[in-house]
This record gives sequence, structure tokens and C-alpha cells, in this order.
Amino acid sequence: MGFHRTSVTVAGRHLLVTVHPPIAGVYGGVVQTTPRSVLYVEDDPTLRGILTDLLSTTRELQIVASVATSSEALEVAREHRIDVALLDLALGDGELTGIELGIRLRELRPDIGIVLLSQHVVPDFIDQLPDRYREGWSFIAKRSDLRLPRLTEILIATSRGLNIVDPEILAARTSAAADPVTHLTPRQREIMALAAAGRDATAIAAELSLAAGTVRQELSKAYAVLVPDPTPGTDLRTSAVLAYLRATHSHRGNLT
Repeated sequence: MGFHRTSVTVAGRHLLVTVHPPIAGVYGGVVQTTPRSVLYVEDDPTLRGILTDLLSTTRELQIVASVATSSEALEVAREHRIDVALLDLALGDGELTGIELGIRLRELRPDIGIVLLSQHVVPDFIDQLPDRYREGWSFIAKRSDLRLPRLTEILIATSRGLNIVDPEILAARTSAAADPVTHLTPRQREIMALAAAGRDATAIAAELSLAAGTVRQELSKAYAVLVPDPTPGTDLRTSAVLAYLRATHSHRGNLT
């Protein structure tokens, strides 16, 4: 069983993507003769060690570097040719997200493939990319049934410019379009819940053990999602909190 193609609409345009079911074997029936160089970025040292060792066992891939931070990843990309980067979506406080890091890597290496690996579904990840960078991006779920042949094929295909996504990502796009809260990261949802309870950035930072500057940055990103087209004079905090409350209350059936 192999990949199949489908299309999604992004900003009024159709983007052809490849959906992968559970697969095994060699991509497209073509044996990979030249190893693809891989940059792996994961802030969890245990997972990073396990997956690095696993990827190193296949002849089709060559691990150039396995690092924990976005700054280390960018330094590697400046010094080495990378065919594909495997990036955790959430790299920790004060770090770029996997999407932001992928864009920075593309600025350095326009042909690099980007594979995002996350336990969280992000239905709009393609929408967050500049038009010129939308090819060669993939998103796969971080879960226990992810096998080496499957991951290897995804990395190779993405290095060739294909877009590969888990089927659940495409399924989530329809519901996400009507619910802006689903476009927030888990951390942004946590912060917005506290903001909706009346806490300011300083109080939120203290409760979540974050820097106040980090909270303000996440609030700004959340406001942009919840209030995408503010009119002049709009109170962004109030409007964002109201949008958040409407969306979360509708899930519980409390609004009519």
C-alpha cells in the first residue's frame, strides 16, 4: 500500500499533497542509492537519542546532526548541506517553533525538505507558510506506531519536494476552519484560558512558570489568530478573549 494524492485549498489556491496510510517498503518502487542527509531537532534528549540511533540504522539516510535547539540547527545548516530536516514542533520555551525553524532553514537552504513531527494536530500548518516555501513540507504524528520504513519513506519523499501529511491533519482542516481556537498551540490555549479568567501577562507568567516576555509574545500570536482582521481602535485583548470564550463555550453547547 502506498501514498495517494489529494488537494487542499490554501488561501484560495489548491495545493496537491500526498496522504500516507501505514506503509512499508521502498518509496515509489525506486531503491534509494544516495543517502539523504538529515538534520534532526528534538528537545527531549531521550527521544532524540532513540530516534537518532534508529535512523542511523538505515542506509538510505545519513544523520548529519542531531541537536536540541533552533540555534544549533541553524548553525548546522550554515555549515553543511542538508537534504531534509526532521523537526519537533514544540522545542521549548524561548525557542522557535518547528514551523518557524523550518522557514528559517528554507531561507538558508531553499531546497531543504521539512518534516514536522508532533503529538499535536495542527490543521493549518500549511497556511502558516509563505507561498514560496509550501512545497516539500510534511507533517506526521508523533506516536508509538511510527515505524522506521514509514518514516524513512516520508523523509526521502519530502526531500524530493513532496508534501506528505497524516490523514487526520486533512480531516481536521474542515472543523478547524470554523473554530479559531484549534489554530492556537496548546501553550497559547493555556495562556488564553488564564487571560479569559482575568489574569494579566505577569500573573499568567507566574502561574505557568514562564517569562513575562514569553507570555506577551504568545498572547500577541493568539490575538492574531482570534482577531485576524481588527478594525482601527479595536481592543485586541478584549476581542480575543471574547472570541476565545465564544469558541470554547460552543464546544460545551452553552451558547445558542
